[in-house]
Amino acid sequence: MNELTEEGRAVLIEGIGLILWRWTAMRAAVENGWGGRDSQAKADGTCSTVFNFFIQSNDPAKDIEKLGDILDKGLDELNTTAEDGSVDEVANTLIDLYEDCCNNNYEMLEELRATRTQASANVVKVSNGNDEESDDEDEDNDQTTDMMVEASNQKPEVMPVDEPAADDGWTVVSSRKNKGKRN
Repeated sequence: MNELTEEGRAVLIEGIGLILWRWTAMRAAVENGWGGRDSQAKADGTCSTVFNFFIQSNDPAKDIEKLGDILDKGLDELNTTAEDGSVDEVANTLIDLYEDCCNNNYEMLEELRATRTQASANVVKVSNGNDEESDDEDEDNDQTTDMMVEASNQKPEVMPVDEPAADDGWTVVSSRKNKGKRN
């Protein structure tokens, strides 16, 4: 495999950012501020750490487990856990990008750029029930989680669980643990 050129480094940096932004777990954590006010800075830090991993590793493909640990730590800083196997999938995609960049093949970046606008149209908005203050002492038992996934170019709006879903592309998912306990 060839060394990274300056152009390859620039492509790698941009590609890492696009791949991590497309990762639903990371994007949802940043958009919803699960890592606090500096969630975006934490995600940017993960991008930098991933880039440094590729620059410092003698054989990133052999060190893929370490890359997975970096991704897990990045999510952990955002108070998020991915238990869906996506860490391994993202790590493999990043390795593929790195290898392509070393071979001056920038097709993956072009594909990521082309699908960036499509990916930004798919919005995940999550509310954990803490958006408004409540005087209920039993607040933990009342909370519901509303997750809406919208696949059109419409601006997302929060839809309460109590209202029936209109045929507008929204899907409302309520928490199972609260079923039947609503006041």
